[in-house]
Amino acid sequence: MEPTYTIGHKSPDTDTVVCAVAMADFLSKRDKAQFIPARTGRVNSETQFVFEKAEVELPQVLEDANSKKLFLVDHNEKDQWVNGADSENIVGIVDHHKFNFTGGHPIEINLKPWGCCATVIFDMYEKENIDIPNSIKILLLGALLSDTVILKSPTTTPKDEEVLRSLAKELEINFEEMGMEQFKAKAQVATKSAIEILENDYKEFDFNGTKAGIGQLEMPDLSEVLDKIPAIIQEMENKGMNCILMLTDIIQEGSKLVIVGQETTIANAFNVKLENNVSEFIPGMMSRKKQVVPVLTSLWE
Repeated sequence: MEPTYTIGHKSPDTDTVVCAVAMADFLSKRDKAQFIPARTGRVNSETQFVFEKAEVELPQVLEDANSKKLFLVDHNEKDQWVNGADSENIVGIVDHHKFNFTGGHPIEINLKPWGCCATVIFDMYEKENIDIPNSIKILLLGALLSDTVILKSPTTTPKDEEVLRSLAKELEINFEEMGMEQFKAKAQVATKSAIEILENDYKEFDFNGTKAGIGQLEMPDLSEVLDKIPAIIQEMENKGMNCILMLTDIIQEGSKLVIVGQETTIANAFNVKLENNVSEFIPGMMSRKKQVVPVLTSLWE
């Protein structure tokens, strides 16, 4: 019997790669079948840190999913599928984003309005009474710390916090310390190129026919990236679409927006002023999903 690949979205971040591994483990135990975790490409330095801490190998890269059976994690929209994916070969979806999927046959779907896809998978383990290996518990904790920005993101729900604190307690890990270590690893921009910084955590969206890419870099000190902004803007312009990069300060709890494309229109939608494509600091702006995507959805509806 051919295997099924559990796989996250393009430009893989920590949650999507962790969920591919955890979902393969869960489904293999539940369904007694072969599930292989995979990723769509190179991971960022935060994800590398989390996998090294858990002493787990990164899943294989699946560059072309043509004719392969897929179980999607942490995404469902076609623009974010791995190359070669087809709805007829998708057998399941576990996600925590808005739903926009159409297929020609029944599939397993589990969507929850929680702040992290890892929370959804943890909940599935619990409900099926399937043991979670310690290594995967560490991965899940890392994913939760990443997506909730150490419980500071407005997307964080009581369920996310409950699972995060439970995992940290069971693993005897100080989650605040681990979270800061993760984001410091993610923020090591000195040795990264402009395109690596932009695509560190980057997703492309179709807003009613208007294409836009949205990236996010979360770090303890934004001053470390300021001298790279001109080169980043050039890479954003090379995308050939509206492009926004959130520069998020996890200590000050807010962001600056770097905007390319319809700069004035987008800046007005966020009620901010730009100087050389960069906005002033926006207190409280921490979430792409909850605070950026909805604004652009309304702008181009």
